Amino acid sequence: MGTIWFCLVAFMLAVYVFLDGFDLGAGAIHLFVAKTDEERRTVLASIGPVWDGNEVWLIAAGGTLYFAFPTLYASAFSGFYLPLMIVLWLLILRGASIEFRNHIRAPFGIRCGIFSSGDRAYCSPCFSERRLAT
Repeated sequence: MGTIWFCLVAFMLAVYVFLDGFDLGAGAIHLFVAKTDEERRTVLASIGPVWDGNEVWLIAAGGTLYFAFPTLYASAFSGFYLPLMIVLWLLILRGASIEFRNHIRAPFGIRCGIFSSGDRAYCSPCFSERRLAT
């Protein structure tokens, strides 16, 4: 039974990594491939309908891990509490930056990077890979 649960958690994590790669890639390169604000909005609009649906796979994998392997879940989350919280906040800020970018028209907020998702797209995979490599 443990093998089935392990395969289910691995499948959910693999689907998250595969589907979220498009979101992270679009967020990371939109500052370089798009020259105008309208082009940047177009790149970010391409991930608009799917970015929050991809996070469901991560939440489902965490919930399945909690129910199937509570000891592993407890040891992983207590040992990697700070990196997991950083990843959580970066994912929240990435979603908020994508949503708020469509509502902010002030050039200051967009030019200084407060509401762009490029920096969060770079930071989130770095922390995720560090969490998995440690």
